[in-house]
Amino acid sequence: MARNLFEHHPVLGYRFIPGIRARVRHEGGGYLIRCNQSGFRCDHEVTPAKPEGVFRVVLCGDSYTAGEGVSNAFRFGDLLEHRFERTQVLNFGLPGSGTDQQLLAFREFAADIEYDLLVICPLVENIRRNVETHRLTQGAADGKLVRRAKPYFTLEHDGLELHHQPVPKSVVPEDQLPEIPPEERVSGMYGALQRMNTAIDRRVPGFKGLTTRLRRIDLPEEYADPEHEAWRLMRAILTDWVDESRSDVMICPLPTFGHVDKHFLGDNYRRRFRELSDELSVEVIDVLPAFWKHAADFRRRCRFPDDEHPTRLGHTVIADALEPHVRRFHERWRASHGAAVR
Repeated sequence: MARNLFEHHPVLGYRFIPGIRARVRHEGGGYLIRCNQSGFRCDHEVTPAKPEGVFRVVLCGDSYTAGEGVSNAFRFGDLLEHRFERTQVLNFGLPGSGTDQQLLAFREFAADIEYDLLVICPLVENIRRNVETHRLTQGAADGKLVRRAKPYFTLEHDGLELHHQPVPKSVVPEDQLPEIPPEERVSGMYGALQRMNTAIDRRVPGFKGLTTRLRRIDLPEEYADPEHEAWRLMRAILTDWVDESRSDVMICPLPTFGHVDKHFLGDNYRRRFRELSDELSVEVIDVLPAFWKHAADFRRRCRFPDDEHPTRLGHTVIADALEPHVRRFHERWRASHGAAVR
């Protein structure tokens, strides 16, 4: 992500520069971002009290939720907002973040405001970001990779313990970076396979999907074992988050396009989140079937060729999958408020 769009934040590590308006160059032709004064890509300011007679949704996630590659109006959160009357969606998406930072963003900016529904959208790869203490990112001036500290939790016997507070501003230059263990790499095996297979796929269309399906790879592999340290951490973060919410909660784990294109199995992560749904008694929305009901050519148009983020079409599919679930909460809210919202 372009560092000139962001500033250091002592709790989250970084956020968008509050109030920034910018056009970002991108393979999709470029896109416009607009940020509120809290430092998130949202057309609404975050106010303690919601507008009178309005159903307010708090939406949290990473770059898929923030909408990297598309302008504000075409993201699934904005699409949902316009499908319901008297609805406001506050988008707290933070590109490049883990679920740990997303929880901190909620605590810092949304925990004490009025809202009617909390929607948490962890990209399934966030399970790897959560265990990292630093993240590779571009430097502000020369664009070279540096390693920046991030806030992170460890799971102790008495619950989650937060580290790097306040988050240090210091960076480690690329040539001084220590070797990152494979289990802590965000890209890891997944990224290496994706890059290799994508390069070959450009010369031999279909190679990528064929080879990965033959291997029957189920990634991220951290979801395979319900007692894996990374899943236990993810589960603890989400459990605390649900406990802290002042409203109903929906959790929507967002698949990578390796899962959407059926290059990778998603059985393990889907199983873990179903178990979490039962454990926490919250609604977990599986959006994979919404993609899989379409032909392969349609699914390919849901992502950018090189940047694996949803296109406008991809955001529409996610919005379509979430709409009936949000509608139930919206209708319940309308019924409880009666004439006040008519």
